[in-house]
Amino acid sequence: MQLHALLSSYFEKASNPMPLHVLYKPTSSRFQAAYAEVVAHFKDRGVNFIQEKSFRDDLGMLLESIKSDKIFFLVDDVIFADNVDMVDFASIDVEHFIPSLRLGKNLTQCYTVGCGQPLPEFLEGIIVGNDRLCWRWRDGKFDWGYPMSVDGHLFSTLEVTLIVKVSQFAAPNSFELALHGFSDCFMDRYGLCYVRSKIMNIPWNKVQTENSNDCGNVHQQHLLDKWEQGFQVDYRKLYSFVNESAHQEILLPLVRRE
Repeated sequence: MQLHALLSSYFEKASNPMPLHVLYKPTSSRFQAAYAEVVAHFKDRGVNFIQEKSFRDDLGMLLESIKSDKIFFLVDDVIFADNVDMVDFASIDVEHFIPSLRLGKNLTQCYTVGCGQPLPEFLEGIIVGNDRLCWRWRDGKFDWGYPMSVDGHLFSTLEVTLIVKVSQFAAPNSFELALHGFSDCFMDRYGLCYVRSKIMNIPWNKVQTENSNDCGNVHQQHLLDKWEQGFQVDYRKLYSFVNESAHQEILLPLVRRE
């Protein structure tokens, strides 16, 4: 249900959408059947679905096969909440910038730390355009000082591939931790984002056991039950929602599946 909402919102809100590769791991025959429905729904969208065997090995092979020199990651509890031109986003120079889809002036709280976060000092004259904000990652606090996020940050494919080759991790959370271990190499680059966040992470639940991150109490089994009953996340209802944190718990809106 969450993956369906992510992909649906992506294809509605992202113009000039980039190719997507989805690593997924069903844990039961019921989840397998639900994933099969999602795969069928997006069969004409060119999404490459890969059933995971080993997350690290599968990610490594995927990175080796990608011909693009830039890459961004998403997780399945993300929603695209505002329009974004992916060609514009992907055109940014990742040698000097780490651009973000998740940051924006609306983010004044940090969910993962549980407190307010100040906006960084935005720099003038670095990038052209009045719809973008620029700062130094080293000068940011909390989310504004966390360049290696897998929630919609744009990277050099080569740099990520090299980090993967020399790092040990088992799943997405430990992968992001491995990326974060190289943060000092990227702190002097500029951050770049749009004035309003283009995506938001809605932590309704947690299915991983790698850390004890905060999350909501909407159990994944409940979501599966509702999916099998013909419901989907009413993701369009979230398009008008302006989040104050990169991760934000909100009530789960459901609607009959189209």
